[in-house]
Amino acid sequence: MQTSTTKSRMRTTRACTILLTTGLLAFFAGGIRAQTSFAVEGRAGVTFPQGDLSDAGAESGLSLGAELQATFRPNLTAYVGLHRHAFNCEGSCPLGSSPTSTGIGAGLKYIFHSPGDAHLWGRGGLIANVLDSDGGSSDREIGFEVGFGADMPIAPRLSLVPNIGFTTHDAGAGLTASFVTLGVGVHYHLN
Repeated sequence: MQTSTTKSRMRTTRACTILLTTGLLAFFAGGIRAQTSFAVEGRAGVTFPQGDLSDAGAESGLSLGAELQATFRPNLTAYVGLHRHAFNCEGSCPLGSSPTSTGIGAGLKYIFHSPGDAHLWGRGGLIANVLDSDGGSSDREIGFEVGFGADMPIAPRLSLVPNIGFTTHDAGAGLTASFVTLGVGVHYHLN
């Protein structure tokens, strides 16, 4: 059961994330009309727990995510999205049988190089995640994510996106949820 302090922290975290996203959009507002393009991206992959999660007995699971992306300059894109990273935990795992790290994230993606049609990129941003399991859930905590990948065109406006990432956030009770994701996505340019 959540206390009023926990609910207040969750509202504050959501407000901070909305302000961060609004700030990013306002920062780039000057060039929005002339050169902005929008895209949506969906991803699926595998999680590989690290550190405290691995030590507690968590094993690989399924990762899912969806994002809205806005490109303001030829090699710079802002993103905001939702994600869910699941882990398997069997036996006497202190995390419960099905821990998940879920939340929202926002950040920037920078395209480094474009050999041929592929666009090699790196990205980084802030996340606000909760570690849930059948044993309870943590407060929503701020963390960060970094990743690398490539947008590989497969049709007009459509790209296949192999990617690798690292995510970490506090999960309460002295536990840090850190994990690597390896996956593939589909990127569709709206305009």
